[in-house]
Amino acid sequence: MLADTGHTGLTPSQKLAIVAKRYKMPGLLAMQPTEQIIYDSIDLSLLSSTGPTTFSFFANTNTKNFPFANLQQNKLNAGNVIVIQYVQLQLVSCTVVGTAPNTVSVINNIRCLEENLSGTVAATFKPLLASQLTIVLGSSEVVKDFPLTNGYAGFNPNGKFGNKAFASATISEQYGSSSIDLRSEPVILPQLEFKANLVMPQFIAGNIPTVGTQFLRLVLGGFGTIPSMSKPM
Repeated sequence: MLADTGHTGLTPSQKLAIVAKRYKMPGLLAMQPTEQIIYDSIDLSLLSSTGPTTFSFFANTNTKNFPFANLQQNKLNAGNVIVIQYVQLQLVSCTVVGTAPNTVSVINNIRCLEENLSGTVAATFKPLLASQLTIVLGSSEVVKDFPLTNGYAGFNPNGKFGNKAFASATISEQYGSSSIDLRSEPVILPQLEFKANLVMPQFIAGNIPTVGTQFLRLVLGGFGTIPSMSKPM
């Protein structure tokens, strides 16, 4: 995957080399190539029944821990870079355990928002695919008002249709990649503040979950680098 030519006509490493030269960061080319994935989660109890809601992913990751975020700040450390090749949305279902104020959300399931089985938790939250994504690097919007319907098989260039067997029953469903390819492949450079703003549609009041039970996880992934003390492989 790391050597594939991207939608820009360049491999991710070639694009990184161009960006490193443009911003006078030649040291990035000495870092170890890797697959970089970062994610943050938002509690869906914050949805509104009176109008759209805007959530900022990665803006306050310092208040969260694994498994709800894997960053402690909204910028990458020195030597770390991500060429964002795809976005994923994951519905994280939890059970709240403990006694207030010392409760903890414990994960019991993770689903794709494109799940098409009626009556399931994922089906309830499928309207979130009507959300729009804006990614901000520094003061620049590198992705603006991107509709997340592209994460649904029927509108996803990578999607497929067919049947899958579950136990003894065969259920007709839509399936495919829940990843959304970003053809522009924006680059997050080290020490550059970033965030992903997601505008979510108005929700039916009865479908808004209680605190700590349902989270939306936003994943950004692709080719990247990590610090290396030796010559990269």
